[in-house]
Amino acid sequence: MLAAYVAAWAVGIGFGFLLQAGGVWNGADWERETLRWFHERPLPSLLDRMMLAAPLFGTNLTVLPAMLVVGWWLWKERREPVLGAHLLVVAVGSLSLNPTMKYLLDRDRPSLYPLRGMYNWASYPSGHAILTVALYFTLALMLRRARGWWWPFAVAPLIVLLTCYSRLYLSVHWPTDLIGGVLIGLVWLLGTWNAFGELEENAYLRERRYNERRGSND
Repeated sequence: MLAAYVAAWAVGIGFGFLLQAGGVWNGADWERETLRWFHERPLPSLLDRMMLAAPLFGTNLTVLPAMLVVGWWLWKERREPVLGAHLLVVAVGSLSLNPTMKYLLDRDRPSLYPLRGMYNWASYPSGHAILTVALYFTLALMLRRARGWWWPFAVAPLIVLLTCYSRLYLSVHWPTDLIGGVLIGLVWLLGTWNAFGELEENAYLRERRYNERRGSND
């Protein structure tokens, strides 16, 4: 688990240093053009309000309390504490990865247009991108393994895209903040899935064997 955390942190810091070394820390030309494109295409009032609300899917102000409730439910009601711990680790890890990089790299927010909606502190990396990639794809993988469902793999990228779109639409992030966040989230996703995967698979097999024995005894 520690290795996964260090790898995600190293990827985030490394990508940030590459941006600094490339002389685009204050926004590359293509990033400015991207923000200009969004600013020149305002959405209708209802969709605009949706963009203001979309970051709630990717902030631990809402997600972490939800994961605490889900983790408690998995532990007490479903007898699956490992699954609950997995979700909490993904959420808490995403939360803690973000501020250390913001503090060390301290990238200014874009100043082309007024910043709107939810934002705080430095620009790089996007904590919303880290969390949505790591958490919602973890949930999709869990549901695929437990239920055989594929539809969560349509919902997870939709949430990621909606969240990232909103961050650009609201002018609070450079596009490379989002790219860095996605990279960090992917590494954290893969690392935590590998760390918890064997534990969860063993727990799932034990539960299935228990149910099969109970069924045969009945």
